[in-house]
Amino acid sequence: METRKVNPLVSHIIGESPAMQETLSLVEKAAQGDANVCIYGENGIGKELIARAIHYCGPRRSRPLITLDCTTIPEGLTESHLFGHVKGAFTGAIQTQEGVFSLANTGTLF
Repeated sequence: METRKVNPLVSHIIGESPAMQETLSLVEKAAQGDANVCIYGENGIGKELIARAIHYCGPRRSRPLITLDCTTIPEGLTESHLFGHVKGAFTGAIQTQEGVFSLANTGTLF
């Protein structure tokens, strides 16, 4: 079996199977590109670890990494959470708030 040089930025991801080695290789390739990446799979398999590895292996590593759990957005506030709002835009908007798209600008939104 061929030994692959491990990037220290992904060394915290454990796995020696051919499938995991292929995944880590794809992480390193994706990190160098500027395309959107879709990471999918069952709960608990490490999608966030992969997203963090892509972010920190690439040129955006010094920019923000914003993690968004859509299930935590209160009902009716999706647009405000994603795009932000100004003070007084709706009942309860006591201050201006940036949305996650703005916060992640030039960085990564996961």
